[in-house]
Amino acid sequence: IGITGNFDKEGGNYAVLPSLYFQPRGIATREREFVQVRSFESMAPRIGYDIHPVWCKIIPEAQAMHLPFQIMNSNPYPVRALLGFGINHRMWPGSDFMRESLKKLDFMIAVDLFMTDTTKLADLVLPACSSFEKNDLKIWPSGYAFWTKPAIKPLGESRSDFDIIVALAKKLGLDDNLLFSGQEACIDWVFEPAGCKISDIKNIPEGHVISNGGKPCYEKYKQKGFPTPSGKMEFTSSLLKDEGYDPLPKYFEPRHSPVSSPEIKDNFPLVFTTGARLPMFFHSRTFRLPWTRRLRPEPMADINPKDAMERDISQGDKIVLSTPRSSIMIKANLTEKVSPGVVNMLHGYPDADVNQLIEPDYRDPISGFPGFKSMLCNIEKAPVK
Repeated sequence: IGITGNFDKEGGNYAVLPSLYFQPRGIATREREFVQVRSFESMAPRIGYDIHPVWCKIIPEAQAMHLPFQIMNSNPYPVRALLGFGINHRMWPGSDFMRESLKKLDFMIAVDLFMTDTTKLADLVLPACSSFEKNDLKIWPSGYAFWTKPAIKPLGESRSDFDIIVALAKKLGLDDNLLFSGQEACIDWVFEPAGCKISDIKNIPEGHVISNGGKPCYEKYKQKGFPTPSGKMEFTSSLLKDEGYDPLPKYFEPRHSPVSSPEIKDNFPLVFTTGARLPMFFHSRTFRLPWTRRLRPEPMADINPKDAMERDISQGDKIVLSTPRSSIMIKANLTEKVSPGVVNMLHGYPDADVNQLIEPDYRDPISGFPGFKSMLCNIEKAPVK
């Protein structure tokens, strides 16, 4: 696209700037300024910056996958307390390692809809409202903005995330007049560049079109350049080069693959993937709903019938799924949806936590993303007792 001169042009690869919640709409907002008041340079280094500097230079966040390591080794500084909204330790590679790191904290607050295995590790649990119990602003790429109304009052002592954050900020003695002025005032401030107020949105239940946001002009890079160190479209990454990586796109084998780790492929000959989910499950949340859980009540590994036949495995048989790190016992689900030589298992089952099979540091060296879909494993029919 860039070489042919078709980037951000009509009929080409049109770049739409993000709006609220980073939806691609192109409406001018002050979301980033609201989220981050202080510059990164004025704060302590982000978690993971020393290990994944490229990620931190591109993404305005810490690399959370490195959190358990920093808790454990206090390098480059100790992490003693944590406030987590919906935190789930089972989402980390080496989930048992993440669990142990959370237990090492001096103090932990967990905010969640339910009591979970992770909230049980916390010193204080704050109940959060569901979307049925609070107002919220929704904006879609079409430009329609909705101010949702709660269907019921908050149950028990639950509060919205916004109210919890404000209450904690006041208890900590923080000085933030905008935050303390309320959710609607904050939204008005964020949307001021678009000339839109929450009052324009909240009284139109069918949705208010933020029309003056409009579509941004083409070839925006002519005025602002590109978000690269050079300000130009780079076909070789100067950022990668400066950090000692190959500046050209290049394929590297995963740490564990038949090519890169031939010493283990005899014992673990199958490619292992996890991280996918069935349509009725959203990570681990809807596992707690009996009507969705009964659609697949037991943890199962998806296996191609060819691989199952070679191992004398039938549908529903108990099998042992193992990696170089650990193993779990589950049931077999024979399906053509996975290719021969591949095993897929859904994450989130507390009774068979598949992420315990992954090494905690099994991450892409540049981005820090876990290698959930690039491992080696073996399956065997479980011995009959």
